[in-house]
Amino acid sequence: MASRLPLLITLAGVAVLFLSIAFVFALVIGAMFFGGIEFTGGHADAMTSPSTWTLVA
Repeated sequence: MASRLPLLITLAGVAVLFLSIAFVFALVIGAMFFGGIEFTGGHADAMTSPSTWTLVA
């Protein structure tokens, strides 16, 4: 069993790598069909409104 341990660790690493690549691929395909992913959380839109300019100054 000890001789199989490096093989099992390698297979587990390959599986994690494959799943992470598949997850990113699914995010990209989903973004193409559902209008993209907004990473700013709306902060960029909030800073463009004139009401926040008085709070900053």
